[in-house]
Amino acid sequence: DFSGRVQTPQFAGILRANNLTYINEQYGTRINNLAVSGRFDASHLEIVQLSGRAGDGTVTGSGRIGLASAAGFPIDLNLQFQNAQLARGDDLGATVTGDMAITNGPSGGLIRADLALGEVRYQIVRQAATEVRQLAGVRRRGEPIPPPDQVAEEEGGMPSIWQLDLRLRADNRVYVAGMGLESEWSTDLRVEGTTATPRIVGELELIRGELSLAGRRFEVRRGHVQFTGARPPNPRIDLEAVSDIEGVQVAIVVTGSSTNPQIAFTSSPNLPQDEVVSRILFGSSVTEISALQAVQLAASLNTLRGGGGGGLNPMGRLRSATGLNRIRILGADQTTGRGTAIAAGMYLSDDIYIEIVTDARGFTATQLEVSLSRALSLLSQFGSQSGTNVNLRYSRDY
Repeated sequence: DFSGRVQTPQFAGILRANNLTYINEQYGTRINNLAVSGRFDASHLEIVQLSGRAGDGTVTGSGRIGLASAAGFPIDLNLQFQNAQLARGDDLGATVTGDMAITNGPSGGLIRADLALGEVRYQIVRQAATEVRQLAGVRRRGEPIPPPDQVAEEEGGMPSIWQLDLRLRADNRVYVAGMGLESEWSTDLRVEGTTATPRIVGELELIRGELSLAGRRFEVRRGHVQFTGARPPNPRIDLEAVSDIEGVQVAIVVTGSSTNPQIAFTSSPNLPQDEVVSRILFGSSVTEISALQAVQLAASLNTLRGGGGGGLNPMGRLRSATGLNRIRILGADQTTGRGTAIAAGMYLSDDIYIEIVTDARGFTATQLEVSLSRALSLLSQFGSQSGTNVNLRYSRDY
């Protein structure tokens, strides 16, 4: 039952619903078996209980929603996520655990959250050059220009742009793939600003990674990404990938901003950059390459700088089908007698990672990594031909 005016309505009654479904097409969010129980109290709707399934996790919540325009539609809603899958797309997937508070009052709308990221997957995809890009900042003639940080469309109305105060944390299992990169990161980020103009502050630290270039695999030994709050986001990158080629240790170093990265090639012993690139691509001196190899050199460098797109990703498809956290191809290793092999790994818990390596010759090895702290890890390996070994690894950025 309802009566009164729009400015100060009077409601009485109850609200019950079950087996609802919420879908967000942009992020692939899907909340099933959504149930809501609430009651009306004058100009408020009190949500007694809200629950739903998001992937293998859950979403629960409660709170109050104001229905009076004179009061500015006050909101005080609290949500709890438990391993909830909030993004499930081809480019982005994420599960989260933590609390979120959504409020609206005289000072505007605010979304505040402290979330632990369970597993995040981001696929770097570059749009093809033939696609039509959407132009930003286009408006009709005579249309007023809204302030950039406008909080509400009307004084006292429901906000269409919300202030943000989000913290996103993950000790591991933030996977970034694409452009030849397969990597895992830890992160501590803050998202501030508004939903229209968010600002990201914080950093990502590399845990492990590999870079494929011209049929060769490089181990990513150093990786750091720093978000400074720029709009649009333009993080600073510091990344180094290393490989041994014909007795020469070569390294690819990427520094600078994400929109203007600086790529350099180094080696030990020290060689000119063009010589290093030639050895990476062809295993020979730059003076010995053919015209066709020169074209291949240009194409490979274009891929490294982001000219390549997403395309077919068979390893990603296989990883998704098996439910594993990581699948990679390893080159032959004469020291252990291993041929070209496939490695499949997964997390048994937040601190225990296991990986199994096998090739077509019967070589099998199991690698176990136990995180004792953020900097100290216990590594063990035992296999059919490589024997058993145990190591302690201490890693820290200064």
